[in-house]
Amino acid sequence: MINNPSGIDFIVISVVIPTLNEGKYLGTTLRAIKAQRYGGKVEIIVSDSRSEDNTREIARKYGAKVVLSEKSGPAVGRNRGALIAKGDILVFLDADTIPSKDLFVCINDTLKKRKDVVGGTCKFLPYKGRFVDWLIYALSNGVARLMIRFGVPQDPGYCFFYRRKVFEKLGGIRGDLALNETHDLAIRSKRHGKFVYLNVPVFTSLRRYRKAGYLCTIWMYLKSTVTYFRTGSVSRIKFKFEPVR
Repeated sequence: MINNPSGIDFIVISVVIPTLNEGKYLGTTLRAIKAQRYGGKVEIIVSDSRSEDNTREIARKYGAKVVLSEKSGPAVGRNRGALIAKGDILVFLDADTIPSKDLFVCINDTLKKRKDVVGGTCKFLPYKGRFVDWLIYALSNGVARLMIRFGVPQDPGYCFFYRRKVFEKLGGIRGDLALNETHDLAIRSKRHGKFVYLNVPVFTSLRRYRKAGYLCTIWMYLKSTVTYFRTGSVSRIKFKFEPVR
């Protein structure tokens, strides 16, 4: 923890970003991290699944630590990044997700003021979205807030955070799930405290909706979520979740 002359205590934050050929998006995300209105130390870790583009070069340009992981999905990448993190707070961001400038301040304030909170997610909005995109995201945010309020944490995965000690106690993110691994982690975290929704936005890419189609993407998410709550698992054999670049 860092003691600031103003009297505000800032917790050291480690930001973990899983990547696979994210050179097109990563620079924008890293610039937004650098622009945070946060007085504490921020460590950036890019956990790269052996990208074949300039992802690692961009990461190093912005001072990020780069760790290599196998091409086994974002869960493995996030866990690999968390292993070398030194911060007391782990913030997980997608490579195409742009945080608003007060995100880290809000996370820090929440965890400082509420000792019962172990983790959380935040509002997610479409980056350069159309009306239909804003509508879909408004509904998704509403569902996430309601489920969290009624004790069934939902974490879409664009941006989420945990106290590092709790993340370690949970054994990290399950790598056997094709989808819903972040929902699973949030639900398991209930044993240790509260999982919260912060009303501070991040802006995320719409590339999957654009390339795979709205109906197909929504149907895949709904089907996998129902499957998870029914069985506790989402098979990689039944659910093929291919990267979209």
